Amino acid sequence: MNWTRRTYIVLFIWAMLMGLALHHALTRPQEFSLRVLHTNDHHAHLEAVEVGDTNLGGIAQRKTLIDSLRSEDKAPTLLLDAGDIFQGTLYFNKYLGEADLPFYNELNYAAVAIGNHEFDKGQQVLADFIKQAQFPMVSANIEVASDSPLSGLIKPWIVQQVKGENIGILGLTTEETALLSSPGEGVVFTDKVEAAKKAVAALQKQGVNKIIALTHLGFSNDLELARQVDGIDIIIGGHSHTPLGNMPGATEPYPVVEKTPNGDTVLFVTDWEWGKYLGDLQVSFDRKGRLIDWQGSPHAVDDNIKPDETFIAQLDEFKKPLDELRQQVIGKTTVKLDGDRANIRTQETNLGNLIADAILTKMSVDNGQIAIVNGGGIRASIPAGEVTVGQVLEVLPFGNTVTRLDLTGSQIKQALEHGVSRVEQGDGCFPHVSGIRLSWNSKAPAGSRILSVQIRDQKGNEKPLDLNATYRVVTNDFMMGGGDGYEIFKEGENQVDTGYLLSDVVIDYIRNQSPLNLQAENRIVQKNV
Repeated sequence: MNWTRRTYIVLFIWAMLMGLALHHALTRPQEFSLRVLHTNDHHAHLEAVEVGDTNLGGIAQRKTLIDSLRSEDKAPTLLLDAGDIFQGTLYFNKYLGEADLPFYNELNYAAVAIGNHEFDKGQQVLADFIKQAQFPMVSANIEVASDSPLSGLIKPWIVQQVKGENIGILGLTTEETALLSSPGEGVVFTDKVEAAKKAVAALQKQGVNKIIALTHLGFSNDLELARQVDGIDIIIGGHSHTPLGNMPGATEPYPVVEKTPNGDTVLFVTDWEWGKYLGDLQVSFDRKGRLIDWQGSPHAVDDNIKPDETFIAQLDEFKKPLDELRQQVIGKTTVKLDGDRANIRTQETNLGNLIADAILTKMSVDNGQIAIVNGGGIRASIPAGEVTVGQVLEVLPFGNTVTRLDLTGSQIKQALEHGVSRVEQGDGCFPHVSGIRLSWNSKAPAGSRILSVQIRDQKGNEKPLDLNATYRVVTNDFMMGGGDGYEIFKEGENQVDTGYLLSDVVIDYIRNQSPLNLQAENRIVQKNV
């Protein structure tokens, strides 16, 4: 075989192979890859917080991490937030979101969902925030009256173009906002499922076949949404402060994989709280908009990340006036409010009662019936005289939030048994209560100490605890997550983290009740029988 003939054969084979490759490229579905970075339940936490033996969060650290991930040679990136920028630290008390806004603008969020706490200061504060935001705020199940300050400001959904592909992003807000916040007249929260179906249909009518739901509904509601609505590919959730994947306390993977009614895959992710982690979900779609591949893992925003210097300088300007706020007088007490360690962990005190009363009063609009708080979360006393914001923060330094859940009478009794089980050790689980009166036998073995439990109804009448009835219990996020050994709380139904900072609720309560002259009221009676 001469050289020319061999050359023709080689060229023929090469042409055949190239033709097959071209045919495969033209006939296979075209893939589109997308990287979604996400946060939720920021709650005005611009500074890092101590978690165990490290610090997590911080807006300046978040900036460094986001910049680093965006610079990687991977798929195009969307940055999204699932709501509750407002409420949770002195930054919000002082600036009403104006401290968070410039950072969110500079981070270039593509969209932010409306959370329930966005309504904590009414419609005008939220309207002012949205007008200055360089990102859309979305919710498809909020209807606003034409004369509301919010009229025309909240978008049900948006279409974001990414590398020539249209991505639909719809928002949803918990229908409990009317109870949990202060939306006022002229704002209605409609059924989330029906609103989602309408938004998906509207997006599909425009030819959008890749849809993200940016929701502030809570973990269980998000999974129900996934199972009830076709056309959603990814749900990025908030509201329940749920850890996933490699986050501390997580019990579910990242992402959670569900199926829509027609059997399509839908991915659910959420990012715990306070910017402690940054969610990172990487997905691929075929040309019909169907998910064909996904992976991801949240990134800890920890001490290993150097904070962005520009953000640090900006943050310092917001921090300076907060020192004055800490010195602000909020009321007076004629007696010492007792938070001494030896007392708060072994017996009823007037300060423990005050804190329990404060959170139960706050949650009375949500049908709260009893409150239980752990003595270990109360870290200082307040002497007689003027009471300042700073003193309350010394009493309650952990940044805990007010939560509620439903427990049976039997579960409540188990919780109280645990609460008095380690008095001899001075353990932090000792309970302080409101709406409830109990007696216990310190001589009985742990687990068998509760003698009686009385529940106070709305008329002030006391009735024995019904072990088979269900009661709405108000507590804090630490205890609802099983903290100080309250594992039984993790079994509660209808769990909601309100996002209200415990210290803020107590500050407001002192303002309203001042001057204080509080004594112990025999809510917890120790008997030696």
